[in-house]
Amino acid sequence: MKITLKEIATRAGVSTSTVSRVINNSKPVNEDIRKRVLNVLKETNYLPFVAQHLTLQQSQQLIGVICPQYSNTVLDDLIVGINKVCKLYGFDTVMGLTDGTTENELHYIDLFSNKLSVQGMIFMGQEWDEEHIEIIKKNLTPVVLVGQISSIPSIPSVHVDNITASYEAVTYLIQNGHRQIAMIRGTHGQTIREDRFQGYLKAMNDAGITVEENWVVESDLTLEGGSQAMAELLANDVQPSAVFCSTDSIAIGATNYLMDHGYQIPEDISVFGFDGIGLSKLVRPTLSTIEYSAVEIGMTATRNLIKLCKNELEYIAPHINVLHHLVIRESTKSI
Repeated sequence: MKITLKEIATRAGVSTSTVSRVINNSKPVNEDIRKRVLNVLKETNYLPFVAQHLTLQQSQQLIGVICPQYSNTVLDDLIVGINKVCKLYGFDTVMGLTDGTTENELHYIDLFSNKLSVQGMIFMGQEWDEEHIEIIKKNLTPVVLVGQISSIPSIPSVHVDNITASYEAVTYLIQNGHRQIAMIRGTHGQTIREDRFQGYLKAMNDAGITVEENWVVESDLTLEGGSQAMAELLANDVQPSAVFCSTDSIAIGATNYLMDHGYQIPEDISVFGFDGIGLSKLVRPTLSTIEYSAVEIGMTATRNLIKLCKNELEYIAPHINVLHHLVIRESTKSI
């Protein structure tokens, strides 16, 4: 049975005229009362995502973007995609850089929702836990996740299929004669890190190759981190024929270390990256990598967020994977 304004008012402990003012944003309402009414509206599904509907009526339309870092990473292109769609629909963006910490992520979610009153948020960061979910539900602000698969039906997500992409890259190396394949995996972005590692393990296991513990080391998402991780790998008395890296930045750092220490790429060791950043085709030797459109991820995530804001729920898929493909360049060879 359809719920009425009177029932909403009773549950919220206010008058029907107050409920009407909240819904139509026609007159000022005490903030505590407004939130109480919005909570009842959401709980009863009277008007799904009513907070989004109301904020869209404001003159300034903001989308908050929360991410760990984006300079010289694949997130550069992702931000370009977000801004393209925001401009098309009349939105501005505001950035929150978190350094990959949960504390900062929660801070920006709260700041964007309560102080800046953004219409919605695009979140790139740690895998969500109860703290993230609780603060999102409390603030009623629509969110789209990038880089992980959402477990919440009302929160869609967009990314690349990291497991399949990694599986295909490592399988390519195996098909080209490599057996001792090491991996340098990133330390940030738990879901992405684990998914790319799982793809590596699955490819090795399916080929009947046992992965030794000292074949896998970790790195932050920088050239310096990749270089240090490559040094650690060789210090473990590992002499791989190929190294699969979680990102192109890590792969380029690893390549630099190898060449600085007298190794030839790919004659001595093949190196494979992930992300297809611009530098991957500019460095020498050029880097074999998994390429996908981060611009497309940003654009798709933003389109879905705007649909959420407009309550166009029937047009939103719970999760979307963008296409990926292997780009084979000079850093890998058959043996």
